[in-house]
Amino acid sequence: MKVKVVTDSGALMTRLEANALGIDYLPLQVTIDEQTYLDGMNLSTSYLYDQMEKGAFPQTSLPPMGMVDDLFSEYEKEGITDVLLITLSKGLSSTNEKVMLFGQQHNLSMHTLDICSTLGMEKYMAIYAKQMVDEGMDPEQIISRLQESVDASCGYLIVEDLDHLAKGGRLTPMAAKLAGMLRIKPILKVSKDTAGKVDVFEKVHTMKKALKRAVEVIGEDPNVNAEDYLIVLMDSRAKKNADYVEKLLLEKYPGMQIDRNDLCPVINCHTGMQSIGIQYIKKLK
Repeated sequence: MKVKVVTDSGALMTRLEANALGIDYLPLQVTIDEQTYLDGMNLSTSYLYDQMEKGAFPQTSLPPMGMVDDLFSEYEKEGITDVLLITLSKGLSSTNEKVMLFGQQHNLSMHTLDICSTLGMEKYMAIYAKQMVDEGMDPEQIISRLQESVDASCGYLIVEDLDHLAKGGRLTPMAAKLAGMLRIKPILKVSKDTAGKVDVFEKVHTMKKALKRAVEVIGEDPNVNAEDYLIVLMDSRAKKNADYVEKLLLEKYPGMQIDRNDLCPVINCHTGMQSIGIQYIKKLK
């Protein structure tokens, strides 16, 4: 049995970073002003942020299927038998479904799970899947281990600009306009509870109150502690707010591992600038 781990650009990594870890990488596509880029390959986070700050409303789409076909054709030539596929949630994208079909057409044994999330959770799943492959674990055993973390993890997004959610169909334009007038900042949840979709968890007045409330919500989960969990804290040029969240988290959980990252392009296209993402992830031991 020869096994490869494949992820996509929702995993807070560029292709070079993923490949350096022995993980193969499928970039989602981002279109800005009729120019299409490959996320994590020829589109940098800083360039996307610059364009969005100038008023661009980027669109996202699946990885190029020709690239998927080429990758799996190479696998056939190399004698690869199995693929562990770790993608952003099925509730956010049909990437998983499409790539699984291509793998089956190339006579590969495909193994996957719905991580019901993306970003830090996806990165963590892909890295640990690769480690377990290197340890010689069976793909289905690996999926079972990853599922344990998925079941006990959760993520929240707090957005500044509701226009991007409205344009993406997450909110109606009228609701976005009204929320802006009332200074409402929705706390959005993405987890197994929401079937991997973005759902409005609570609506809070002002960004600072929303950030504080998000940390309080994490604290309401009795299982979360500094030994068994890590937190991934992300922002899109909202460092001051991210610093505030980190301070609150460390007050609540002294010694907690907190990984800071930029929100990756394919997600920030839908959340807008000045957004904050917080994920708490059950460690695999």
